[in-house]
Order: sequence, then C-alpha cells, then structure tokens
Amino acid sequence: MNFKRNLLKKSIILLVLILLAGTAFASSGDTINIGGVVPLILDLTVAPTAISDNLTLAGAATITALNIADITVTTNNSAGWELWIYSENDSNLLNADGDNVVYTLTYSGATGALPDGTDSPLSTGVQFGEEGDASGDIAELGINYTQTTGFPAGYYADQLTLVLRAK
Repeated sequence: MNFKRNLLKKSIILLVLILLAGTAFASSGDTINIGGVVPLILDLTVAPTAISDNLTLAGAATITALNIADITVTTNNSAGWELWIYSENDSNLLNADGDNVVYTLTYSGATGALPDGTDSPLSTGVQFGEEGDASGDIAELGINYTQTTGFPAGYYADQLTLVLRAK
C-alpha cells in the first residue's frame, strides 16, 4: 500500500513537473520587416560651349568634332542608362528661307545621323551613349559639317533635345 501511495505521489509530482515545464519553457515571438528605398538618381547636365550657337558656316573647310557641349551623366541605376538625341530639323541647320547645312554629331567618338524629327521630335532619335551599370559618364558632344560658300545670309539653326533614360 505504501508502495502504491509512493507511486501515486511520484506520478502526481511528475505530472505537475511536466505541466509546469511546458508552461515555464513556452515562448512566443514575432517578426519585424525592416527596409527602405533608395531613390533613383538619373541626372543629365548639358553645358553648351560658347561656340555652340556661333558656328562658323562660311568658307570651304570641313569641320570635324567641334565641341558644342560637355555632357555629364550621374546615376545610381545598376542596370545603367541610355542617352538619346533628337533633332528638330532632321540634322540640318536651317535658315528662315529653308536653306540648310547638313551636320552629324559625335559623342565619345561615335558618330550618328539624326532621323527626321520635325513633326514630333521626341518620337524619333538616335541613341548616342550607353552604360551597362551605375557608372556615370563625362563626354563631349561634337558636330561635323562642311562650311558653305555662296549661301544666303542669315542665321542657321537647329534644336537638339537630349533625353537620359534608365535601362
């Protein structure tokens, strides 16, 4: 009988300990998500040179890679960037009478002819610069043309639009 009583007592104590152990060692927890956003930096700086709106058009020489602007690209886009250039007058310097001087542009040594953009200058264009990572770029935008002789007097001009796009 004593044996049964001791066994019952030990069993009750063991049961209480098991119940208390489950409560004593139980825990609860939760998680927190942390994070933030780094805003996209996609910055284009165009610094026209003094010669850009005062080109020497009269004469008989061919002008090659005359610097008309310094271009700086700053970005943190890891996929890189593209620089597009659009011409209002289809790569022509035009005067009021429609006489023209044809030109091409250079950017970091690559030359491109600009397609017609008269009706909608931002719907066409030529990609001139590109990087496949977040590095920036500093380059010169140059112009190539042949000077004219015997053209009517007047101011000849075109308008360029430069657009920087994230890749």
